[in-house]
Amino acid sequence: MVASSLDAREIKAIQNSSSPNDENYVQALDSQLFKQGMSFSGNERDKLWLNRGTDGFSDLSDMSGADSPNDGRAVIAADFDDDGDVDLFVHEIQRERHGLYRNDAQTPGQSTTHFLKLRLRATSSQHEAIGAQVLVRGPHGVTNQVLARGAGFASCQAPELVFGLAAADSAEVEVIWPGAKRESFGTLAANSRALLVEGSGKPQLLAAAPRPLPNPLPPGWKLDVGDALPKLGLADAQGREVELDARELAGGKRLYLNFWASWCPPCVAEIPTLQALADQGEVRVVAIGLDLPRDRVKARTLMHERGGRFPTFYLPEPSAKPDSGLAAIADLERLPIPATLIVSPDGRIEEIVRGAITDTKRR
Repeated sequence: MVASSLDAREIKAIQNSSSPNDENYVQALDSQLFKQGMSFSGNERDKLWLNRGTDGFSDLSDMSGADSPNDGRAVIAADFDDDGDVDLFVHEIQRERHGLYRNDAQTPGQSTTHFLKLRLRATSSQHEAIGAQVLVRGPHGVTNQVLARGAGFASCQAPELVFGLAAADSAEVEVIWPGAKRESFGTLAANSRALLVEGSGKPQLLAAAPRPLPNPLPPGWKLDVGDALPKLGLADAQGREVELDARELAGGKRLYLNFWASWCPPCVAEIPTLQALADQGEVRVVAIGLDLPRDRVKARTLMHERGGRFPTFYLPEPSAKPDSGLAAIADLERLPIPATLIVSPDGRIEEIVRGAITDTKRR
């Protein structure tokens, strides 16, 4: 993680500009915190838990990809891709403000999981039927959901309810409308999408509208395989500003662009392997050190001690141009390192290697 903090002069400037009771004071301080990558809520990460019934809950935050440091403020559970399971849309307070998490979970032993998707329309009360209860008699007895549009800060739920049916082929549906009137809608076939209108007693089937969601980018990356690598504004070993052009560095060969830091043990251990790759002459190896500028000398010394002779560049000084290009390819606060981009001679990403390279015969 690349981190920094407010220095005394910045805090003093904010304090002198307005009173702590002034809204401008709070906004200025919060803005400065976010610009420097600090957390509004003490680095509380987003969490995702799986209900295992009588066995409690399992923490799936890391393996699900929902483990975000961006200070979540609201979550909407809805079937965004219309595949019958519930996805999550998370609103964050900083950095990447929104995250859409596609649900790819499957019931063990089943290739498909059946479902019902239901929308309501009231005729004797508020038309969305907020507060209505829907009862579905499925494989595990009666399941009850309430249509409630609230979902946290500055958000609301979608006006539909999704019921999982496991392997059942159908289920009975009943609605308790606002005002306590009960109405049966009979038996619906699994995987139906239906509108239930108060007083009709008969479901109106709706057509499926699949909207496949794209695969997420690798953690920490903003580019993917096939994308062209932009020019990067960095610093050389002496701290001078330089522009890194992948095609020029590759020189007609594949380029291994390695991201590392002196405080990352696997990164340090990987240096001799990278140098061995470079010595073979079939690929070019270039490293980008993620140490803060004040630690550049330490990183440079460590690279030399580990035998790394390939070109190495570093983060630019804070006073350098803000658009260095790094922000366009990676979120350095979330990027797991070591990581290596394998770039084609024409400057396009061929592969993203996560973790240390241990095999000098990769290519």
